[in-house]
Amino acid sequence: MTGYWKGTTTQEGRNRTFETVALIDAQGNAQWLLLRSAFLQDDGFVVFGNVCCENRFSDEVTGKELAETRTHEASIDAEVEGGVLSGELEFRDDDYRFTLNASADYNRSVSLAALAGVYTRRTDTIFGEKVTLTVTIDANGQLTGSYSNGCVFNGNASIPDASHNMVQLQIDLANCGSRGSSKQWNGAYAGLGVLLSGDDVFYHSVIGPTWLGPQSVER
Repeated sequence: MTGYWKGTTTQEGRNRTFETVALIDAQGNAQWLLLRSAFLQDDGFVVFGNVCCENRFSDEVTGKELAETRTHEASIDAEVEGGVLSGELEFRDDDYRFTLNASADYNRSVSLAALAGVYTRRTDTIFGEKVTLTVTIDANGQLTGSYSNGCVFNGNASIPDASHNMVQLQIDLANCGSRGSSKQWNGAYAGLGVLLSGDDVFYHSVIGPTWLGPQSVER
């Protein structure tokens, strides 16, 4: 079940479809990231847990909604067959069905030297405000960064299996709350990421007191 998977998820009984990514490392650490574009802001949630180590998993996991601090119970029933990860998940009493395809990016080798660099992401809100995320990773895996809302973070990146493109992240987020973001976001986070697009885009997701959604930063 390990890999970087992409596809869609449909909420049963409602006409809502989520773009979905699953990140699963060799130790079974897993995230299902579900996002959809809404009028005012992105809408979505993440479910996460350890799904080690077979091609079929069915158990309770945990979930968080985008930018919220409350943790919810969730469950996943998933299997891999013919290069497709499919199944059902339950989150906040709603049922969802997903079909995800394996990405060849996972099968590329990656090193901390290849990952090292300065990455940024700039986005515009509907009010015209520019929001910037900056991430710096050195060749030893030390990671630092900041958001333009005042949040700063420090941590490390590691690659447990150099033959596969999957990065483990551990960071501490601090200083949030000084410019309108929630002070409850401060704390320890863990997550996963992959290096994409000619080694210029680092796609990652970390979960801690909240979930800020998947981040694609470019160098």
